[in-house]
Amino acid sequence: MPNEPNAAPTWTVAGVQTATGVDGRSRVDVLVRGRYTGSVNRGNGFDQLRVAVWDDGQEKDFKVVDIPLGTTAAVSVRLGFDGIYAIVADGIGITVSVGSDVGGEYVFHLDPFIPAKG
Repeated sequence: MPNEPNAAPTWTVAGVQTATGVDGRSRVDVLVRGRYTGSVNRGNGFDQLRVAVWDDGQEKDFKVVDIPLGTTAAVSVRLGFDGIYAIVADGIGITVSVGSDVGGEYVFHLDPFIPAKG
């Protein structure tokens, strides 16, 4: 899906899936970076982005970032979840959408994203 005109032309995603540790647990961690200009007042003079990681149709983790109106801000969000990915489908999904609720218009969407093995 193409980026909105407001969005940075390039968002970057880095991630790793750690191998099962001594405690028997695995984990997926991702870092999502980009730039966005606050343009819609969603309360108290801030625009908002919802940055999320999805696996097998379920939102596993998210963070809502406030962007001051009229300001272009660097966005850097770390997300993660316990477990392994690719049980049903290959990779995970990364979304950056406007507003704080699930279902906002995409600014950036990457699916599938394959984390590195750690």
